[in-house]
Amino acid sequence: MLTRQQFREQMSTQKIKQQNSYINSSHSTEISESVLIEMLELLDIGNKVQVETDYLEIPLDPQLKRIVDYNNCYNKELFDSLINDQIDLSNCLLNHQIRDWVRGKMVDWMIQVFASTQSTNDTTFFRAVNLMDAFLKNSQNYTDQDLYLIGVTCIFIASKNEDINCLKIKTITENLSHNKFSQYQIKEMESIILQTLNYDINFPTVQDYLQYLRYQLFGLSENQSVEVINEAANYILKMCCHDQQLMQYKQMLLAASILGYTIYNYVELHMSKLGEKLKKQLLYTQNNLLRIGQIELADYLNCLSKVEELINCFHYKYPLYNNLKRFN
Repeated sequence: MLTRQQFREQMSTQKIKQQNSYINSSHSTEISESVLIEMLELLDIGNKVQVETDYLEIPLDPQLKRIVDYNNCYNKELFDSLINDQIDLSNCLLNHQIRDWVRGKMVDWMIQVFASTQSTNDTTFFRAVNLMDAFLKNSQNYTDQDLYLIGVTCIFIASKNEDINCLKIKTITENLSHNKFSQYQIKEMESIILQTLNYDINFPTVQDYLQYLRYQLFGLSENQSVEVINEAANYILKMCCHDQQLMQYKQMLLAASILGYTIYNYVELHMSKLGEKLKKQLLYTQNNLLRIGQIELADYLNCLSKVEELINCFHYKYPLYNNLKRFN
């Protein structure tokens, strides 16, 4: 059974495969009906429950039963860890003199940094953003001018935590901060951040929740529609990271809302290819997300509406945040 790190590595391997497919297919509406049907069958909660019920009623070989029991136990422990280790990142700017748009500009700059650095990936980006918010949540009295040093240092910590070939401190000082900060200043801020967070920097990021839900719905399917949905959901999640108001929501709730929105709108785009039965089957997706994430319907619908609102007005609301469009 996969550890959280192994699970991430499998997802990263899949992403390399997805990129070529995404570039060639995500902007086209010409998706075959068989691909859509296969994707919707993966979402068929009724079929999944029936298969699981039938499977459990079959007498299992003792060794196979141990594997099944272990898988069930691992899945429960993974979910419990995501729920129990979920951190509160709301109101992270409350005790600071840092404006919302300045924080958003730092997130936008991080997108540019990670896009230009081949050794890093989306996992490192989300780790850096959540580290920054977690530190700000647990500190006070920083200003707009301090955020540059905090953000650069969070990139440094996130890269050391997530990347095989992590960013060197020389790269941080010369290429990222353009010698505005010395190595001593970076290391000093690193020490402050780590001590403030009690060295707990391996908490689940918002991307972990999105990947967990995606895995529960689709497994490791390489279905073309699933790959496009995964890329689109990651894009929307990056968009939400810019917006301080959306980051007030619990991470599991935000991830479920983003994935639910992405699936619904992707299938709606191709509705002409689907029969009525398959269209109705799409409605089960919402119930499935609520069940998996243990989310209340009212909370889900509220968050979903805010996600949709941001998507529709992002480039008008934040005209200075250009890197999401440039590098994705």
